[in-house]
Order: sequence, then structure tokens, then C-alpha cells
Amino acid sequence: MAGLEKNRELAVERFKAAQRFGSCSPSDLLGSSIRAPVLGVLNEKKVAIRSYGMRGPDLQNQWFKLVDLAGARPDSLGFIERKGNLKKFAKELRVKEEIIQKNLKAWSRRKDPPVIYETHTGKKSRIVIQLPLLTEWFLWVADSRSVVHRGMKGFINFKTINDLATTLIARGISPSSDKFLLPVDAARDIRIAKKNFS
Repeated sequence: MAGLEKNRELAVERFKAAQRFGSCSPSDLLGSSIRAPVLGVLNEKKVAIRSYGMRGPDLQNQWFKLVDLAGARPDSLGFIERKGNLKKFAKELRVKEEIIQKNLKAWSRRKDPPVIYETHTGKKSRIVIQLPLLTEWFLWVADSRSVVHRGMKGFINFKTINDLATTLIARGISPSSDKFLLPVDAARDIRIAKKNFS
């Protein structure tokens, strides 16, 4: 199995596990009103420039389109999958194929790539794109919200989950590996992020 397909499979498994843990639906964990603040932050011009190196309006517009597509549904989880080739996907984005191909390659080669992609040729040609940090944050939000839905006390609430996610992703920071986060720890993480990445 190809790398991004495996990534996607693992992400879906984790998302389903969060649903089971919290006895809730996909929209309880990552409904549109929950995804919107995270996507909104990534669609801010200053965040695109400062944290993700997207300089220039054309590059930013491509980034914003990818962000929206990778967060279009609760189960998108930071991935975009399309049948067909890159030319067809470029048409959907309304950009030239050479340009999106050049940018996808450049993004994928960065030390901490904001975007990685794979193309598959043959009868079932398709393109798979992942925004890794968006995947990490969507899964963390889902895991953390599942704790609240389960009725466990003493851990961060929905508002704090949202505040932490939007503050850290705006600065290009990965989430904690812990879904059982205490309010004091979340407050510390937000404070440090704001201080170090102001």
C-alpha cells in the first residue's frame, strides 16, 4: 500500500476509534462549525506567510484552496483524493498544471512539508494530497472532544480545545500526543505559543 493511502487509512481508523470512545457521530467530533475555526486560521494571509511560507498571492490562493478541500467534510481529515490525473485536478483548482505540479513538489521537499502528494497512473489514475499538520490537528480535536462526549471530568472543554487548536496551528505547531489534557497544561501551551511565536 502506498504511503499516503496508508496515512489516510490510519487516520480514518483513529477517527472511528474516537467516535467509539465518545459514543458520538463524525459531526459531533468534526462538524462544520468545529472545523471552521481551524480552517479559518489556515486561510489567514499572515498565517500562510509566517507559519507556512506561502509568499505571493498566487501561491496563497492555491494553499487556501487546498486547505478548504482538505477540510471539506468531517472525514476529510486533511486529505484530498481525486480520480484522474494532475491535469484534471489543476482544472478544478483553476491553475495551470505545471504551476500546481511545481508547487506540490516544492512543498513536499521542505523539511516539515505543509503538503505531500502522490499520483497514481494507469486505469485507476488518481491523486492523493495530504496536509500533514491539518491531519494531526483534526485527529487531536476529534480525540479531545471524544473525552468530553464520554463525560470524563477534569479535562479541557470544547472551548479550550478550540482555543488551543487555533492558537498552535496558526503558528505551525503540532498538537500534544495526549487527548487527556488538563486545563492548566492547555493554558501553559497557549501562553508559550503566544510568547515564542508572537
